[in-house]
Amino acid sequence: MATHIRVGVQAIVRSGDRILLGLRANTFGAGSWGLPGGHLEVGETLIGAACRELKEETGVQAWCARVVCVTDPDLAANHHMQIGVEISDCTGEIQVREPDRCERWVFWHLDSLPDALFVGSVGVLNSVRNGVFHLPRD
Repeated sequence: MATHIRVGVQAIVRSGDRILLGLRANTFGAGSWGLPGGHLEVGETLIGAACRELKEETGVQAWCARVVCVTDPDLAANHHMQIGVEISDCTGEIQVREPDRCERWVFWHLDSLPDALFVGSVGVLNSVRNGVFHLPRD
């Protein structure tokens, strides 16, 4: 059992009705599809962390972003709460920048997401699909 709650940040990059997901490899959740993202580091803002993770993982530079959803801590994801940060303006070509952790990036239609979703991305993706800021567990 976790002794503390960790904060994850996930970048929501859209192309029309499609959303960017990466196929995870050699890490927790390998074989599942997740949003670009990672952990909030000491001294970072939520938006800053999401933009940093997006650039590290995809090479894309975000210019405009906003927090759009917060999920309750998830016991299945090692007691992580996830913050969804919508990227509304960015530049650069999407590329696999961490091939040891991600096989490829694909835009998926929100109505036909893959079955194998990364546990940490599920709550954020549900919020995006439903247009809900916070999804309570109760």
